[in-house]
Amino acid sequence: MDRDTDLFVQAFWAKCREVIRPEIDDAIGELHKAGHDAGVSTREYSATPDQLPAAMGPSVTVSLRPKGAADKSHPTLQFRGDVADCTVEVRSSTGILKKYELNTVNAAEVRNEIDEWLAKLIA
Repeated sequence: MDRDTDLFVQAFWAKCREVIRPEIDDAIGELHKAGHDAGVSTREYSATPDQLPAAMGPSVTVSLRPKGAADKSHPTLQFRGDVADCTVEVRSSTGILKKYELNTVNAAEVRNEIDEWLAKLIA
């Protein structure tokens, strides 16, 4: 990993620790209280595609199974560090994609992304 990539990945994880993950954890707590099943997973940066179409950036992914959902699908919301662009991509399993400069991501934006995603999934 080159120096710029290493610095970006470190900055991404710092942003996750300080801003993104606390908002995700709060949302998961609220979802559990409402009887939904939700979880979070992380993925480290890999410069090797590992049978994927492109190198994977570091990411934090929230998955949800709404209370009473019969199917096995688990909608997701992912915050991924795009190493090539030095941005944070927010992707939902419903097809929404937004990009933010890493230094502009704040708690209010993260919470808004989570709330918008959940509004489409939970009535």
